Amino acid sequence: MEQRTGNSRLRGVLLNVARSAGILAGITAVSLLFDRLSFSHANIIMVYILGVLLTSIATSHQVYSLVSSIASVVIFNFLFTEPRYTLTAYETGYPVTFVVMFLTAYITGTLAIRYKEQAREKEAAAALAKSEQLRANLLRTISHDLRTPLTTISGNASSLLSNGAGFDEETKRQLYSDIYDDSMWLISLVENLLSATRIEEGRMPLRLSTELLGDIVEEAVGYARRKPDTHPVTVDCGDELLLVQADAQLVVQVIVNLVDNAVKYTPAGTPITVTAGRRGNMAEVRVADTGPGIPEEEKPRLFDMFYSGSHKVTDNRRSLGLGLYLCKAIVEAHGGTISVTDNRPQGAVFCFTLPLEEVTLHE
Repeated sequence: MEQRTGNSRLRGVLLNVARSAGILAGITAVSLLFDRLSFSHANIIMVYILGVLLTSIATSHQVYSLVSSIASVVIFNFLFTEPRYTLTAYETGYPVTFVVMFLTAYITGTLAIRYKEQAREKEAAAALAKSEQLRANLLRTISHDLRTPLTTISGNASSLLSNGAGFDEETKRQLYSDIYDDSMWLISLVENLLSATRIEEGRMPLRLSTELLGDIVEEAVGYARRKPDTHPVTVDCGDELLLVQADAQLVVQVIVNLVDNAVKYTPAGTPITVTAGRRGNMAEVRVADTGPGIPEEEKPRLFDMFYSGSHKVTDNRRSLGLGLYLCKAIVEAHGGTISVTDNRPQGAVFCFTLPLEEVTLHE
């Protein structure tokens, strides 16, 4: 660990030295051009001060701007004052000029470094504030969203325990179904929460393998169909066998989340269609519904974490706002894109792409 840290520091020092040297060489070349064009020494001094400013921006420590200030004075004395190519100056005013040049360059570089530090502090404070806001939103949303299904589950279970003997079979079946629905919703919520946590911590490794896209779609739709049959779901993968390089389970989660999203925001009986095909050098999966659609002003934020929009959920549960965020994170981790468009004449279409895996046949 110590050796790795030492190597990292050495690389940082070498990078800063290379940047400083490159900037100094560049501004010296510009200054020589200015001198050939008979520009005044004042113009050349300003070029070197600019170089110190650029060095302070491009490097990570104040020492580089200090060294750049000293080097600028020395190079200016060596190349542009009489007698040239020596470190002496005949004119009596030049020592004062050198001191003023050094102080101006050094102060400019110091101010630039302080500005960089303040900018980093502001970024860190903004990141911390965002993290705290996300944590607060998560706790508030979870406390609300968990209470409703847990209350329903406990109430129905209490009714069955207390008065189950007096209920007819249809009533019992409905209570069992409600308990099952709420428990499945809680399982989905917890899975999305765990996935969101892994993404935020950078711990979502992809287990890539070559898969048939049609098989992935069929598995996802089969999982969605095991839930209460309130929306007819049809699948069309075409006749072409498309191979993708993907983490099959994560892509299944994307499709399941998109289908669940269509179920939640459309009236019962609304048909949902899942199609798969080729679009250029990418595979494309589309989940379309004929519900009320999505307002234009909500589309840019639709894939943000904890954003659930103003649309009312059909089962009166609030959406946690994680499903579409996870879909985007998973698809982009695979090198694809995800978007939403209008389904003419009515409804919404969620579309995502995955890289195709080309197979070479050896005869």
